[in-house]
Amino acid sequence: FAKQFKQRRIKLGFTQADVGLALGTLYGNVFSQTTICRFEALQLSFKNMCKLKPLLNKWLEEADSSSGSPTSIDKIAAQGRKRKKRTSIEVSVKGALESHFLKCPKPSAQEITSLADSLQLEKEVVRVWFCNRRQKEKRMTPPGGALPGAEDVYGASRDTPPPHHGEEGAGGRGGRAQASSL
Repeated sequence: FAKQFKQRRIKLGFTQADVGLALGTLYGNVFSQTTICRFEALQLSFKNMCKLKPLLNKWLEEADSSSGSPTSIDKIAAQGRKRKKRTSIEVSVKGALESHFLKCPKPSAQEITSLADSLQLEKEVVRVWFCNRRQKEKRMTPPGGALPGAEDVYGASRDTPPPHHGEEGAGGRGGRAQASSL
């Protein structure tokens, strides 16, 4: 059934997210895109597959019977969460953001606003860029710290704790654990 469901869904032009949203609106149970994806890939528990199958079957019948005329399913799909178009940032602007990040990886709201104004970007774009850049830094830093004597983005060796910004105290969220010496 899962394979057949996926083929019909694609043929009808619905995304997994559309289906999850429609299930919520039509039958009262909202399901995430991830859940629909896992159902199609047979990656849910037997119990959850059994719970979901009748709902998806019902949705499929509704979608099939109305595939020619605009229906409640089409309206629901149209209400789906609209994603903002991906922002592309020019090389020179990226360079400015990167150099600011090296000085201050966690700028305050005022710093973000000021930086956004000076680079002629939306404040939200700058905020998200810094969030993504901090995540990239986490991924690039090996667990347990770098080689002895290596310096991180703060310009401090791993033996000294990083500086704290804003309301993040010594034990605050988002702080990085100090490498333990063996």
